[in-house]
Amino acid sequence: QVAEGQSPKRPFESFPGGVKERSQEAGMPYLLISTQIRLESGPTNVGDEFSDPEVMNYLGARKTTMLGNNFSEYHVDDPPRVVLDKLEKWGFRVLAMTGVGQTLVWCLHKELVV
Repeated sequence: QVAEGQSPKRPFESFPGGVKERSQEAGMPYLLISTQIRLESGPTNVGDEFSDPEVMNYLGARKTTMLGNNFSEYHVDDPPRVVLDKLEKWGFRVLAMTGVGQTLVWCLHKELVV
């Protein structure tokens, strides 16, 4: 039931011109994980301060803010392979992987049912 003056929650919100944007209620389909090349055995960075809390809880991630940074990140002690295995069970698939300097980065995507 929707209160007067409020619109029902929808996975997509409409904008002028017919453009639609996925709302937060629909979940976050993309995820970046990373690790330092010399730390392939962990820890693994699994999200930022805006990451889906349900996914972060499932991974057992802890939210930290490094001294001097004005943002937070989620980390787990698991190596990337273990994190990737866990995320696959939740429907995430690797889209791309690259090395950036001394960092390894994976981009994952999960199809959302609308």
